[in-house]
Amino acid sequence: MERPIFKPLGTPVEELDTPALVVDADLLEQNLSTVHTFFQPCDAKLRPLVSAHCCPALAHKQLAAGGTVGGIAVATLGQAEVFVTHGCRDVLIANVLITPAKLRRLCALARQATVTVAVDHPSQVSWLAAAAASQQASLHVVIEVDTGANRCGIAPGAPALQLAQAVDQAPHLTLMGLMTTAASAALQPLLETRGELERAGLQVHTVSVGGRATYEEIAELDGVTEVCTGTYALMDARHRQALPNLHAAARVLTTVTSRPQPDTAITDSGQKAVGIDLGLPTLDDFPQAEVVGLSAEHCRLRLDEQTASHLNPGDKIWLTPWDMDTCVNLYDNLYVARQGKLDFVWSVAARGRYR
Repeated sequence: MERPIFKPLGTPVEELDTPALVVDADLLEQNLSTVHTFFQPCDAKLRPLVSAHCCPALAHKQLAAGGTVGGIAVATLGQAEVFVTHGCRDVLIANVLITPAKLRRLCALARQATVTVAVDHPSQVSWLAAAAASQQASLHVVIEVDTGANRCGIAPGAPALQLAQAVDQAPHLTLMGLMTTAASAALQPLLETRGELERAGLQVHTVSVGGRATYEEIAELDGVTEVCTGTYALMDARHRQALPNLHAAARVLTTVTSRPQPDTAITDSGQKAVGIDLGLPTLDDFPQAEVVGLSAEHCRLRLDEQTASHLNPGDKIWLTPWDMDTCVNLYDNLYVARQGKLDFVWSVAARGRYR
């Protein structure tokens, strides 16, 4: 856990101690407006994947922006518990839960909010039904279908239909529909599976899609009812090529601590402050400079001649994380700034809730 060092609201951002994950409120609101305005006239609506930021305050801003199904998606049960505690009443857990401890917690949560969970195997249906019966709970269920993402999921077509029929017949479970993670080009088997379920007399309320396609591509497909995506709010370097109309609203403020060689600078934001699981952060304000490596506590920059002449120990610069999901999970708080001054401090209340 980071030790909170709070500054008064109105403090200039440059006076924050580093490393700090800072959200530009104006850019965040532009991102929300761009994406949520797109979904407002669409048949498919947005279900914000809030595990991308783990921040309840931001989740409520997303829900208030319109164009959504009225609920959120998370990756873990622990995240769902946090967001329900903070007032979210419709939660899709885009994951499979099977351990007895998790099933007890799931049923307890389902008595507080509408909770939907995924299944991809008949055993999971039996376990869910038994747990719900023992705790007098009612669970919503979606069938997770494998459309080529090499993750969880049952095969489309007859296998998915048989599993859906098992859910439909199980006490205390309500079949909601289908879920997958895929690129838009791989979704046809999912949509055909929807047709098979409906021809078999099953109601398909939900066809939820997330993953490796842009939200525009998914929303345009006839038969999809909701799009699960979350990176759009804060954005990161990894997704900017696919989503060039969105802005890097969250960046890590870091301090130059050393200039050991003329072409090298060291800052105080390493792996524990930025994350490098999927790639190195970028230096957007110094396009000719490059992040060449991160140790646990330090970031090493290779500088071009012009940047080197302007960068000295004590200077503060901005790093754009390559993957925002892994970066935000390192912080207890988001410092929200407007026009360069601290406006809010938001808790990243669901960080680390992997269980």
